[in-house]
Amino acid sequence: MRIEEIWLVLALVLFVTEFVESRKYYDYKQYTYRKKRDDRKYKNAKALCDTRPECLAKYSAEQSACVRKCISEFCYNELYAVDPLEDGEIDVRLNSFKGCLSQDKSNKHNEKLPGESNPDLGIG
Repeated sequence: MRIEEIWLVLALVLFVTEFVESRKYYDYKQYTYRKKRDDRKYKNAKALCDTRPECLAKYSAEQSACVRKCISEFCYNELYAVDPLEDGEIDVRLNSFKGCLSQDKSNKHNEKLPGESNPDLGIG
């Protein structure tokens, strides 16, 4: 091998190493997600939170964050607080958010989520 070829191989190895190390891996808590149960609960809560004036005034990722905080502050903090969703980012954490929502232990007083019926209040 000539010196030029050795430098080329070394440069290529360095480039590939830098590329692999620069990839961002998401490390977030994963919650079990059951489509039928968790989607219904999420959609009901989202429908109400989508229409809140403070969320309607925001756009894109900020609006998604506002809606998810409205649905469950606990689950939002568990999954998005450290690494908020960015504009254009594919949300790989949404299913975990839906799973967290069904397991949300912060509802200490059995409060109903937005969109759920509550017989104690004459709703539903």
